[in-house]
Amino acid sequence: MMATVGVLIIAVTLLILVLFWSGRYGGKNRTSGTSLHRSPRAHITSKGRAKKGYAKREDAESRAQFLKKRDGVPMSVYRCDTCSKWHVGHAK
Repeated sequence: MMATVGVLIIAVTLLILVLFWSGRYGGKNRTSGTSLHRSPRAHITSKGRAKKGYAKREDAESRAQFLKKRDGVPMSVYRCDTCSKWHVGHAK
C-alpha cells in the first residue's frame, strides 16, 4: 500500500514538473513560437492536408512564385519554429 502511494506521488510530481517546464503553466522565458504553444493543426492546411516543408528557402520561394502566378494570390515564405523547415503560406 505504501509503495503504491509513493509511486503515485512521484508520478504526480513528474506531471507537475512537465507542465511547468512546458511553458503552459510556467517557464515564462519560452516564446509563443515554440512547438509546445502551437496547436496540433500547426502542420495542416485549412483544407486538411499536410503542409509541405522545404529544406531550402529558395525552393519555398520558387513554389510561392508559382502559386502566385497560378492563383493570383500573394504568398509568403516563413521558417517554421516547430520543424525548422520552410513553408509557403498566404501573405498577410
